[in-house]
Amino acid sequence: MKWFLRLREAPVTCALIAANLLVYAIMFVASGWRWSFDGTTLIAAGASVSGGGADLSHWRWLTAAFIHANLLHIVMNLWVLGQIGVLSERALGRGLYAATYVVTGVIGNVLSTVLAAGRPQMTVAVGASGAIMGLIGMAATFAWRSGQRAAAKALAFNILFVLGVGLSLSARGISLVDNAAHIGGLCAGAAIGLVRVAVRRPTPRWLDTTAIALSFALAAVAFAIVLFQGG
Repeated sequence: MKWFLRLREAPVTCALIAANLLVYAIMFVASGWRWSFDGTTLIAAGASVSGGGADLSHWRWLTAAFIHANLLHIVMNLWVLGQIGVLSERALGRGLYAATYVVTGVIGNVLSTVLAAGRPQMTVAVGASGAIMGLIGMAATFAWRSGQRAAAKALAFNILFVLGVGLSLSARGISLVDNAAHIGGLCAGAAIGLVRVAVRRPTPRWLDTTAIALSFALAAVAFAIVLFQGG
């Protein structure tokens, strides 16, 4: 719980947590004060939809990274997001951290959509876990290449645990985890981490601010398009 007391050191992480909680709160009220949401509610909110002949806005690849299916889902994801943010946001750069959440969240949902495109049944995907795996992948790669082997090994253990649980459930026919989103986000984050470790100098403040503003602005635009155009 010590990481929780340090959240003030990670303002972008706090903002991402607040954004996810805001979306959940709006869905909670709109659904009639329900803690868990059905497929219709998730799709209306901006879930990523694929398969079954679905033809909806690609902006959903971004909005889905801020939507959660139930209370346990959001608590688990934001718990991990808070921890990784406290550990890595400042070291990696706040602007890069915000941008990586958006980019890896989208890439994870793109891979999930591509792999589910040919299925006869519709698949509804939501959750910040693809983006969070991206952040973990970026932090683990950065830590390993910069000589922080203990931190890298701890992060790698978390990665293997998440992937192991997801693949194990899928092997048993239990589709509670979007493995494609996890793997897509992880690989994209690892690639970003490799680039970041090659750039040793700190990110300029103006670039940090611009990246943060653009990341949240893109998320707001995505929700506006999905909700007001109904696509």
